[in-house]
Amino acid sequence: METPARRTRGESAGLTRETVVAAAEAVAERGGVAKLSLRAVAAELGVSPTAIYNHVRDRDELLDAVADAFVFRKVLRRLPRKTEPIERVRLIARRLRRAGLEHPGLLSAIVGYIPEQAPSAQMDCAELIISDLLDAGAAPDRAVVLYRALVMLCVGDAIAYVNYSRPRASSLADRLERHLDTERYRVLHGYLRRAAQPEGERAFDQQLDVVLQELLPPASAPGARND
Repeated sequence: METPARRTRGESAGLTRETVVAAAEAVAERGGVAKLSLRAVAAELGVSPTAIYNHVRDRDELLDAVADAFVFRKVLRRLPRKTEPIERVRLIARRLRRAGLEHPGLLSAIVGYIPEQAPSAQMDCAELIISDLLDAGAAPDRAVVLYRALVMLCVGDAIAYVNYSRPRASSLADRLERHLDTERYRVLHGYLRRAAQPEGERAFDQQLDVVLQELLPPASAPGARND
């Protein structure tokens, strides 16, 4: 009779890599990525830290796994393949921004970070955006510049929107009014009045058009006339 294989501590605790990654994301959501550790994930799951080591070898691999699951779930899953390159770039950008609105700490922590594992959803996302920019007519060097501008726009717009909505002792409108009452910020007056009512996706799409302007057909470029 064949002897059953001995289960590891992680298996004995009923853990899978997926449950470990989900718990790690919950830890990062509450306390920020800086608080993410194998010990914190173990506490989240009610197991010993040694059980976590059966699924990830260290904190770097844990962060990579969280980022990979996050980008796939929020950006790449069910992404249409048969569409115009520039339209897919727009869709990816909107999804990145939305991911940042929902999880600003997670998105800002993985931007610019190259994961150790390969392949990864982060690298798949970058590959897809740059390939689509090239297919839309961007020169190789220009595609890199546009890619960076797109990512920074998504992250920056999401974080700014979250900060606008953050609870404070006084309302955003009251705080802005204090600045509008001084001559020191007279150039900013127009912007500050609009900032009291963030325009959401419409304003984001306008900024996206500015980044992609050179790749858009003349009829849809910002400021184009429809004569």
